[in-house]
Amino acid sequence: MSIKDGLAVLVSVQARELELKRIDSEIADVERERAAARAEIEAAEGEVDAIRVALEDVRSVSKRLDIDLKSAEEKVTKFNDQILTVRTNKELWAIQEEIGHAERAVSAVETKILQQLENEDSLATSIGQKGNELTHVRESVDAAIAEADNKEAELISVKAKVDDALSTLQDRIPDDLMKKYGNIKMVRGGLGVAETLDEICLVCNFKMRPQLYADTFNFTDIKHCENCGRIIYVAERLGIASGVDSAQGDMAASNSGQPVDSEPATAGNITS
Repeated sequence: MSIKDGLAVLVSVQARELELKRIDSEIADVERERAAARAEIEAAEGEVDAIRVALEDVRSVSKRLDIDLKSAEEKVTKFNDQILTVRTNKELWAIQEEIGHAERAVSAVETKILQQLENEDSLATSIGQKGNELTHVRESVDAAIAEADNKEAELISVKAKVDDALSTLQDRIPDDLMKKYGNIKMVRGGLGVAETLDEICLVCNFKMRPQLYADTFNFTDIKHCENCGRIIYVAERLGIASGVDSAQGDMAASNSGQPVDSEPATAGNITS
């Protein structure tokens, strides 16, 4: 395999690897969106459940108040019956005082019961409103999850195709070059090759020696950026679009076999 073909395939390999990273990132985004949708419905369900618990507490208190009211009313009846048996004014005043206490207790309990009834009505209304909101949230969340599932399935399908294409490309690269590329990208943030343009490494922005750029332009050998150590190439000479876009290598494989129009350049007459 010529140096040009090796570089072309290597650039395409890196483009596919970056595409896989992008797809994995999008799949992770989909999962986060799905988790957020589930959290939304869980929050809505939690609100309804909390109101239901509060309503049960109110009803439980109301039952206890009914018992208290019955007890207080029984005391009033008891003391009223005792009035008929008193023999002295002192006994009468004592019973009347007890009746007063009992009647005030009845009134206080009745007031609490009315408050609890109002709370119960309010909570029952809230449950109805929140229940309707929950229905709408479920519909929205179900649609969002279905959309996320479809998007994930599409991404997984695309990823499988990219994986296959990457494996095919990797098989075309000589082992020594693939190993060199792998070692560089391992320590350089996943980027093992870098485009050069006008004697500038477009990854680290290093201004290289004119002779190094000329050797890279003319495929003298596999060359490396003197600053970042990445394998360098000139996009024009590989027949691919220039730029730092991660997908710039997509056309490299198909164009690698095309004839080269440019004559070999020297350090002093290279044009971009």
